[in-house]
Amino acid sequence: MNPRVLMVTRETAEDRKYGLGRSLAPLLEPMRACGVDVRYFCQEDLPATLLDKRRERSAWMAGLPGLRDHPLRQNLANAWQERLQVGAEAARIAIAQGYTHVHAHDPWIACGAAWGLLAGGGRGVRWGFTQHGFGSYSQATHEDGLTQGPRTMAWMRRIERWIANRAAWVLAPTAASLAQLARELGLPAPSAHWHHVPHPRPPLQVASEAQRHEARAALGYAEEDISVLAVGRLAPLKCFDRIVRACAAQRDGRVRLLVLGAGDSSGLTALARELGFDRLDIQSTQDVAPYYHAADIYMSASSTESFGMANLEALCAGLPAICSPVGGVPEVMGDGAWLVPNDADSLEGALAALCADPALRRAWSERAIERASGWPGPVEVAQRYVAIYQAA
Repeated sequence: MNPRVLMVTRETAEDRKYGLGRSLAPLLEPMRACGVDVRYFCQEDLPATLLDKRRERSAWMAGLPGLRDHPLRQNLANAWQERLQVGAEAARIAIAQGYTHVHAHDPWIACGAAWGLLAGGGRGVRWGFTQHGFGSYSQATHEDGLTQGPRTMAWMRRIERWIANRAAWVLAPTAASLAQLARELGLPAPSAHWHHVPHPRPPLQVASEAQRHEARAALGYAEEDISVLAVGRLAPLKCFDRIVRACAAQRDGRVRLLVLGAGDSSGLTALARELGFDRLDIQSTQDVAPYYHAADIYMSASSTESFGMANLEALCAGLPAICSPVGGVPEVMGDGAWLVPNDADSLEGALAALCADPALRRAWSERAIERASGWPGPVEVAQRYVAIYQAA
């Protein structure tokens, strides 16, 4: 029997623009071509009644001893409640509609799914998860703003180790991520049922001259402008403030910075005003291709990345890229990007060198194109997913 797979994430519609939806959506049709019935299920698909119950439960938990007057603990409790609810509802759907596999896209959702399958009599449904953060999920969420103390983090890592040991599969997009996960969970090495499966090559291509001119004209760029592009959620771990500082330090007036990302942009705009940099633009969009086509340079200054989908998109678009060598980034970018330490001087210096030398930009563009040309596409990655499901 061919697998019937329920892909489960906690994403909202806004998250899909820059999150997992960008890496998972291209796999769905190739998986169906392999005979797999696959559905993408996320928080947006939860019934309104469940969302109402969650809000009521959150209000009730906020008054409990140990949570009252502790907003950080409340945030953590709400995060767990959200993911457990998504996982449990996915389990209910899997049992009711005959899915054979539940693929959760974080271990806390997997915990909810495992509980829901057990409680609902779905013992025959296989389940596993992908870890998209670098290392343990407790560490990844901590760095993303879900603050946890050392005792809380140790407790959650024990839970995560329990989940990882019982899952039919554990995936991560880079081998470095799996190795870091094993270290943080106190394991000697990644287990036999752990697999590293990269995100597929995105559909972005190198722009023709006509596409480039059209994209730049639509964005109002002058011919002499040097457009720097940064992409991702407006979250502290993306360190967009360092990119703003690096761009503001280029004093010849040609540099402009476009940040594509959803979230609170007030801090970045205030920083740009403070630095006297009036060429910052922050936008949110579903169609990223024109922005890559219009750019001259791509920058990523993240403090942590398990993979960096936007980085791979920059390679496919043939952009000279400056990236911080954190997490799985060196594994993904290889020699296709200029990897520099994530500090103000290094970022500023690398950007200044690329701005000043068109030949250097062309050289890095050629290296990016060469690196992207060997990256596996959606069909190959989908086949690896299917093989893992069949083995489970």
